[in-house]
Amino acid sequence: MVSTYNQLCPVLFGTEALEQLGEKVKEFGGETVLCIYDKGVEQAGIADRAIKNIEASGANVITYDGVLPDAPKDVIHEAGKLAADNNVNVIVGIGGGSSLDTAKAASILAENPMPISQYYPANGGAFKSERCKLILVPTASGTGSEVTIMSVIHDEDTDAKEFVLRPADLAIVDPQLTVTAPPSVTAATGLDAMSHAIESYTTNCGNPKAEVLSLHAMKLIAENLEKAYKDGNDIDARTNLSFASNLAGMAFSDASVHFGHAAAHEMGIKFNMPHGVACAITLPEVITFSAGIIPEKTIKMAEALGVTVPEGASGEEAGELAAAKVRELMKKVGIKSLEEQGISKEEALACAEGAVTKNWFVICALKEITVDVMSDLIAKMYDNYK
Repeated sequence: MVSTYNQLCPVLFGTEALEQLGEKVKEFGGETVLCIYDKGVEQAGIADRAIKNIEASGANVITYDGVLPDAPKDVIHEAGKLAADNNVNVIVGIGGGSSLDTAKAASILAENPMPISQYYPANGGAFKSERCKLILVPTASGTGSEVTIMSVIHDEDTDAKEFVLRPADLAIVDPQLTVTAPPSVTAATGLDAMSHAIESYTTNCGNPKAEVLSLHAMKLIAENLEKAYKDGNDIDARTNLSFASNLAGMAFSDASVHFGHAAAHEMGIKFNMPHGVACAITLPEVITFSAGIIPEKTIKMAEALGVTVPEGASGEEAGELAAAKVRELMKKVGIKSLEEQGISKEEALACAEGAVTKNWFVICALKEITVDVMSDLIAKMYDNYK
């Protein structure tokens, strides 16, 4: 089989990498720069550090601090209008996935008319990307959005997660920026990265590069998430998680995700559930779903997760061991079950139709995902993790 793989943008990685932000803005010819972030990034002092660094390069900085979870379309329009009105030529997104997704979409509106919905691939809208450069700086180890092409948008009109395609021109990944993330955010973002790794590994849309990256990301997360959850200042654990998130982002950018993210998107919208928590809930069933189809890969995945697989074990057996390992990790980092979140089984099952009909990438699962199949999978998510 012939595969295609690439790297969407260069990555500047390492502790104190943020100190090079101003230099990189200058290399891009930055004159007027828009920094996009949320209130948490501002309160942590990260935004101020970034702004001062950019200003030292000689650029004029304007700011947008109104980012909200799941990148609502109205917020993107606000940020995009600010970019267009001020003729910015560099946008810097700083924060978690919502901040990075908002920055990606706003960079489109910096040089193209609103609304953003006309640039959804489903609407066939092409856009120019000639003048405004985009730098993404993650402050959590989860989405990998800094190295993916997608900007995920919560479209309030369709009540679905839509997307536009805009990769960054540069990613700056500084593990030191993640030490302020509280334990709950560390857990959710780490398991979001784990879901990227596991789903991209169990897809029919993948390639050999994605498999290598996703396996190593799984290993790093399995070995370091609990450490960072217990001690946010453990810079070695934070560095490993930042690297894992980055690798997993590259992996799923190439290989896609599938039914786990489809279910997570719908549950996130319906129950206002953090994306990483929703992804975590799906993970054990993602692992066991295709174990019989890819037995050798499932054994490798289980071993990457820290499972000792008995000699001669089948793919299904290895999958059950791997799923149990992930459930154990989820408990250790405080992920609540659907029932513990106050969601009834009937409410959870009601997400099945939207999960399938609103998320095209379910086609990348190794077996067909109909609404009935999704309903069965959600039932297992509910029953098998308490």
